[in-house]
Amino acid sequence: MHCLKCKGFMMVERHYTLMNKRLYARCLNCGFWIDLADVLRFFHKVIDSSVRGRKVRESYTL
Repeated sequence: MHCLKCKGFMMVERHYTLMNKRLYARCLNCGFWIDLADVLRFFHKVIDSSVRGRKVRESYTL
């Protein structure tokens, strides 16, 4: 997986807290990180909107 900002290599990591478990990808070059659960929620909304016949108006900000 390549970084969205610097095109460097991203490493997938698991982060555990007492309340939840997070799965995210962090760039080894610039330190940019993205939560993979948020990306899955975004694509689920897009697919759900298109199945229902509505216009897709979802956006994901970096």
